[in-house]
Amino acid sequence: MKKTESMKILYVGSPPLFSKGASAIHMMKMCQAIKGLGINVELLFPDYDKKRDIYEYYGIKDRFKIKTIPFTNIPGRQVVHGFLSSIYCYIKKGSFDLVVTRNIVFTYFATKWFAIPTIYDAHHPLVNDAARWMFNSFKDSDNLKRFTTNSKGLADIYLKEGLDEKKLVVAHNGVDLERFEISETNEELKKELGLPLDKKIVCYCGNTYSGRGIELLISAAEKYKELHFLVVGGLSEDNKKYELAANSKNIKNFELAGFVPHSSVPRYLKASDVLVIPYSGEITIKGGTNAAGFTSPIKLFEYMAAGKPILSSALPTILEILEDGKTASLFEAGNFDSFCSKLEVILDSPEYSKTLSENSSYEVLEYTWEARVKKILKIPFL
Repeated sequence: MKKTESMKILYVGSPPLFSKGASAIHMMKMCQAIKGLGINVELLFPDYDKKRDIYEYYGIKDRFKIKTIPFTNIPGRQVVHGFLSSIYCYIKKGSFDLVVTRNIVFTYFATKWFAIPTIYDAHHPLVNDAARWMFNSFKDSDNLKRFTTNSKGLADIYLKEGLDEKKLVVAHNGVDLERFEISETNEELKKELGLPLDKKIVCYCGNTYSGRGIELLISAAEKYKELHFLVVGGLSEDNKKYELAANSKNIKNFELAGFVPHSSVPRYLKASDVLVIPYSGEITIKGGTNAAGFTSPIKLFEYMAAGKPILSSALPTILEILEDGKTASLFEAGNFDSFCSKLEVILDSPEYSKTLSENSSYEVLEYTWEARVKKILKIPFL
């Protein structure tokens, strides 16, 4: 194993930038963590608007090198960028030790055509027959040095697809702890963000696709008028239906803040009193795929780092991280009465709330982005 100062990693990424999705956040945080461990890292990305500060937008303090490939930021960029990146890597072969990527097209060409040592980092199951064909083509390749997933549930899916368990590493998503070192008080943050000072804030942060439990929060807002229910994030077209639903019931204590830059998320979480993940048993991701069995939301680790009590549905992948009564209060997914009873206990029991917050703040130390990189790269000496 090379010492980190002599390692050279290329990260091939192709998610949309400056968007409301989590893929680009994950990519940027992974590269930051790789560099933070003293490893030389370069991000190979489709061309983008250089007038926008990508580092500031994603809260990256320790800047790493970004190389772009022109004319790949187009429809079908996953395929185009994946293919052209593999050619780039073949030309530059020898200038890096390893490539890390979430792009399955790149992984196919890199491992099967160009003998490029690659780690494929999977975050969802195979999406179609073409992806399955590529996976079956490279899953046993010697050039596929590792196959990583961000949850045990997703790992099980790929093992059933025929992945060799010896290549598999489960590495949950992570968090940048430094971003949660905020000096302002809860009250000061509420003033800054325009949140009511006379109500406790129950906050959900993330996308608002079907199955995320936003309807449950609207019902809770109708029941608990003394609380303020805040939803941070989501596409405008998804949020519109929830806005209409709340307005139709004349609910005044339900707020859709909409999308905010990821660098602002810690301030909203720190300003809140309870952080919720109200997912149903049929949570979807972009494209409508049911992700209940494999999702590993970044928000979960950010909630833990925020040091506030967490109320979450008890999905299998959530149970990989949180323990009911220790690091969070967990309710039966989709069960409104279960949600309400658990919420009331948190609000009525300051000591219990404090215990949950302290325990999750301690447990999250195992889930930094640096810890994830160490698992993926198998670095035992750090």
